[in-house]
Parts: sequence; structure tokens; C-alpha cells
Amino acid sequence: MLDMLRKKFRYVFVLIFIVSLGCKDKQSINKKFIGTTSNNYHGQIIFDEYRKLENLKDSSVIKWFKNQSVRSNKILENIPNSPQLVSLQKEILGTQNEFVSNVLITKNNKFFYFKRLSTQKFSDLYYKNGLNGEETYLFGSSDIEKDFYISYFRPDWNGNKVIIAFSKNGDEFSELRVLDVKSKTLLPLKISNCLPSYGGAYWSPNSEAILYNKVRNTKDKKDAYMDMEFIYHPLNSSPRKMFSRINNPDIEMKPVDIPIVYIEDPDEKFFFGAVAGATIYQDYYYTSIENIENNKKEWKKLFSKKDKVTSFVRDKDSVIYISSLNASNFQICKTSLSSPDTNNPRIIVPMKKNEIIRSLRLIKEGIVYTTIKNGVEAKIFLIDSLNKTKELTIPVKAGNISVQTKGKKYNYLSIIVEGWLSDRKRYEYDFEEKKFKKAEISKISSYYNTDDFEVKELEIPSHDGNSVPLSLIYKKSVELNSHNSVLMIAYGAYGVSITPSFSEKILTWVSEGGVFAVSHVRGGREKGDLWYKNGFKNTKANSWKDLISSAEYLIEKKYTSEGRIAINGASAGAITIGRAMTERPDLFGASIIDVGFLNMIRAETGYNGKNNTKEFGTVENKEEFQYLMEMDSYYHIEKGKEYPASLITSGINDSRVPPWHSAKFAAKLQDFSENKTPILLKIDFDTGHSNTASDKRLESVTNVLSFAFWQTGHPDYQPK
Repeated sequence: MLDMLRKKFRYVFVLIFIVSLGCKDKQSINKKFIGTTSNNYHGQIIFDEYRKLENLKDSSVIKWFKNQSVRSNKILENIPNSPQLVSLQKEILGTQNEFVSNVLITKNNKFFYFKRLSTQKFSDLYYKNGLNGEETYLFGSSDIEKDFYISYFRPDWNGNKVIIAFSKNGDEFSELRVLDVKSKTLLPLKISNCLPSYGGAYWSPNSEAILYNKVRNTKDKKDAYMDMEFIYHPLNSSPRKMFSRINNPDIEMKPVDIPIVYIEDPDEKFFFGAVAGATIYQDYYYTSIENIENNKKEWKKLFSKKDKVTSFVRDKDSVIYISSLNASNFQICKTSLSSPDTNNPRIIVPMKKNEIIRSLRLIKEGIVYTTIKNGVEAKIFLIDSLNKTKELTIPVKAGNISVQTKGKKYNYLSIIVEGWLSDRKRYEYDFEEKKFKKAEISKISSYYNTDDFEVKELEIPSHDGNSVPLSLIYKKSVELNSHNSVLMIAYGAYGVSITPSFSEKILTWVSEGGVFAVSHVRGGREKGDLWYKNGFKNTKANSWKDLISSAEYLIEKKYTSEGRIAINGASAGAITIGRAMTERPDLFGASIIDVGFLNMIRAETGYNGKNNTKEFGTVENKEEFQYLMEMDSYYHIEKGKEYPASLITSGINDSRVPPWHSAKFAAKLQDFSENKTPILLKIDFDTGHSNTASDKRLESVTNVLSFAFWQTGHPDYQPK
């Protein structure tokens, strides 16, 4: 009762605060966008009051977006103590730090990587000849037009040339160029409307041609993502189609599918293709290098979606692969390349009981694979040439491990290890001494003391008795008195797991006395394929019910209380957040949603929307329409009901989730919500689906944390 009174008292301060900022009409400013548009779905009439906000070419809609953003910025900028959050993030990141990422190593030991100084917005491209070689700057944002940056790169096999993708303002539709490493100049070749974020770009074995994904239509067309094509482009002659629905009619491919072709070894005899999209399981094909060079369209099927293969490598005339077929936690199998038999493969590593097999690599010594338990406890193993398996000891506790090798002809193995309280560390394996040794690219590092922090990895009961992994990070001095501010994140889609990362967002929240929680809800892959499929289409409700159960557990165990939990998610994770807040608004003090799917029955009308029907369903199917209605947060907003304060953000250049999802959800919340807690909509006109620039990331994290602290009652963040 006391908490409810405190919550209502805070609402009064909110109203005073908003009015003091000059928001004369408070939040009900959406009346001109209300209409009576309706659709008939399988005999069910569905009205859509805010359909007009989907028209991003309407100047009045864009004006409303901008006005909402100005209003939101004014409120966010005036939350007390926000500068403290900025200072803490900078301290955690380090004022003299270098941020190295995307390290790629050629067979002749040249290192190519992104590096960003703490004073830079974007990363630049560098390389070294060997780990201890002299660092050389190659290319960066200062060498190109304003607001453009390098979003992707891949060196050729000998490190003489590099494919570079240039993007602007978060737009994933990129321009591909080729950089000559010796002269540091760009070749004349320019290729527009490429999507390296979907499948990458590769070099042919002789480094004389590049392979890339290209859209057939320009971005401003609704069907931009339809009938995409993978292109084989010799540097000195015309490009030609190598893998697409139109070019290869014998391949089972739909207009919504995304064709991907890749090659990861210059000695490889084959190109491998995938009919990909918004799903973890794909159809795989292969063809000889010679076929493509001679412009032949012959591709042979390797795996089907029903084989449940997540990754594979060729080993002479065989294929070694990871699959969840008859093994929910995945197993490593081997079968013939020419005549694959996934029903009767040779099992190399059987399914493990409490951990999933996550990745697989071949090296000269044998097979390297990694496992992870509940998405938070990682291990690495080596099966040597004598077929003996041993776990490789890692110098630090590993929450997450990423692996890099040079291929099956080399005894080279490097890893990057990360945890909730430990920054990314890079190691190389010494095969003579049989141990990992530190092998950092950057020599400058910062240190943030987390000795006073604690991590708890729990499993808590959900609504149906299943155990949900729950990660908690907080100061050791935190008391279980029901008064702590909690920020809880969740995702739960595409089989994607939330794994430990050393995040300024987490550490800043905890430094200010908050409890940070990660609910590893169903729909992810933390507990295997069944965990994924139990948060998929008709079982999707488990995703948000797992989050609700996590909140109830934290309240029961006195970590916090009703109204002191802020929930936060992005993209497909917005389904989990949006439906949790609409189903149990009483539990939460705030919901914070970025670039989110919030109007699911309209999702397939947007860019790339039809591809997502593989994961969520389509309105064209009567049963799947009902699944989508259940997932639709927008249609679960009820008039006159009290909802948590909300911060809803998006980027105008988002080609994955159109910003109108956020706009419609915010507009309806503003008009329908009974209480007048702030419902803030912030559309950034310089970003897309993610915040690439460091200053945008700093601003975004500050807004999330300050809003969450304010609405969960932290005394240092309350308006005076």
C-alpha cells in the first residue's frame, strides 16, 4: 500500500515536471492522426485508429515525430543527476582507451581490425603484419563524406586488398568499395544498394572477384528486400548473378528469402549458399568454384531446414556440422558431402545434458568446439588427431567465448573471452605449451574496479513450472529490503541468447546502486532448441510470461517491489517487453523500448516484414493471425487502464523495424492511458536499427538509465 501511494505521489511530480517544461497540452496531441481504418482478417474486423502514422512520406507525420522528440528531449535533459551517468560511462570506458573489434587474420598473418579512440564517433580501419607488427592506419570516416562511416570490411586472402562498406546515419543499405592496402587508395569500382549486414561479402579464391548481396529495388520501395541477389563480380569485368530465386529457378527459394553465398578458405573447392532469413535453420547448397567461374547455374542441395543445422565445415569428402535434429541441446555430426544422410550420421560429440554446443572450427590439430550453459557459462574443447577430447583451460572465467582460426591447415586458435564483470580479453593458444596466452591487439586499456559487485546466476520458476535462467548483477552492499531500483532486459526471438558482456550500461546502473537483471526468456537458445521453439509463434506468450515471472520472483525475494522495476528491450525483444507491460502493468515502474516490433499484425507490411513471418507468422494464415494478435502490444492497450511510464525510441533510417511501430504504440498509450505518467517518443533522424556512433550510444544509454532511475524512485533522480 505504501509503495502504491509513493507511486501515485511520484505521478503528481511527473505532471508538475512536464507542465513546467512547457508541454501545455500534456500528452493528448494525437487527435488529428486518429482515423477509422479497418481490415478484415479471416472474418474478424480490426480497427486501426493510428494507421496514418505509417505514412512516413506525410510531412505532418514527420513533423509530429520531430515535435514528440523535442518534447521528450526536454524532459530527459532535465532529469536530475544525468551528468553523473555520463561521467560514470566515460570512466568505465576509459578516457584513453582504444576500442578494437572485428579482428580478421589472413593466412599470412596480417591482422585487420576496427579501432576507435574514446574521442571518436566511428571506428577506423587498421592493420598489422603479425600480432606484434607496427600498426598501420588504412582508412576511416575522416577520409569520406560527413556522417559516412565504415560498417563492414573483409581483406582478401593475402591482405593486399580490402572490401569496405560505407554507410550513413545507421542505414544498412551500403556502398561497397575496394581498398588497395599498399597505396591506401580506393579502386574506381563502386557498388550501391548492398547489404553486407545480411551475409557479408567475400573474395573469390584467386582474389580477383568479390561476392556480395545486392537488393534489386531501391530502399524507398516497399519491396526493397524482395528477390535479393548474390552477385559474383570480377574486379575487371561485369558482375553476374550467382545465387538467387530468379537466376536459379531450380533452387527452392521464395521472393522473401535472402540468398547468401560464402567461402572461408582460399583452398576451398566449393562455394556454399544458404536460403536464409529470419530463422536459425536454413536450406544449404553448394557448387564448385569452376561452375561459378564458367557461369554455370548448377547448385546441389546439402541440408534442409528440417535437418536443423546451425553451422558446418567441409572436411575432404565429408561435412562436419552442428545440429539439433533429435538433440535439443545440439550435437556434432559427420556425413558425406556428396550424399548427406542426416538421419544416420556419425555422431562425433553427442548432446550434453545441461549445456548446448554452440560453435565448431577445424584446425590442423583437430576439431575445436565451444559450449555454453544457460547462455552465461562458456567452455572450449579440443578433439585432437588421436580423437581424444579435452577441455582447454581459460585464464579467466568465461561468460562468453568467440573463436577464430585460420583453417584446417593451421594450428592457430585465438579466443575472445568476456563476462558481466570482466572486459573483453584476447588469447592465443600455444600448442607446444598447451595453454592460452594473452594476445591483445591494443596496448592501451582501462580498468574499472568491480570488486564490490556481485553476480548471481539463478533459475526461477515460470508460470508453467519451467525454470528460467535469471542473471543478477548488483553491489555486494545491496540490501534485500524491497526498495531497490531494478532494470531488467530480455529478448526471446530467433534463437538468440543474451550472453555476458562487459557493458557500460550494466556497470553504470550497478554503480548507482541499482540491480541489473537479465531474464533469459524462451524464444532464445539459452537452453537449446526446445527453449527456442517454446517461445515461437503459437508458444510466443512464454517469452513475456517468463519475464513477468522473473519480476514476480524479484519482488517475492525482496530485491524490489511493484513499481520499482524498469523493463528494457529492443527490436524483436520489444514483443516481450510490450506484452509484459500490457499484461501486468502493475508490476512495472517503466518500460523502455528501442526500435521495437509493437504492431505485429502490420509487421509484414514494412521493409523486410515478410521475411519475419518465418519467425512470428503471417496474417494470411488464420491460425498464425491469432498468434500475431496475441503478440501485438499495440492492440493490447486498453482505454482507461494505468500503464507504466514509457520511453519509446526508434531511428528514421531503420529498414528492419519501421519507426511507425514505435509511433503508433506511443500515440495510443498517450491517449488511452488513465494515469498521466510520461509516455515519451523519441525518433532519431540520424540513426537506423542501431546506434553506431559513440556519441549516440552515450546519449541513448544515459536516457535509458536516467529515465529508469527516475521512474523506479531512485532519490537522486527525482525532480525537485
